[in-house]
Amino acid sequence: MYNEAVRYLVLALALQLGCVQPRSARCKQVCAREYECVTSTSSSIPFDEKECIAACAVLEADPDNLAKVQKHADCVTKHLACTDVLDCQ
Repeated sequence: MYNEAVRYLVLALALQLGCVQPRSARCKQVCAREYECVTSTSSSIPFDEKECIAACAVLEADPDNLAKVQKHADCVTKHLACTDVLDCQ
């Protein structure tokens, strides 16, 4: 229940800020790769590329979260296998 509430709060914030937040190339690239991996592996992970980009842009704009965004982006871009990409935290 708590995780669901947090998820909706983050999504609401992302959508609200996403309307005015510029989309970075990094976020687009990472989310596109993750979407590709989710669909190609027939993963059961619910994934929306636009939501991913919006949430990423919000996190990227926060100095406290920028290092986490960079670490995740590095993980996604260095792995060739989709199973490894989907394991990135």
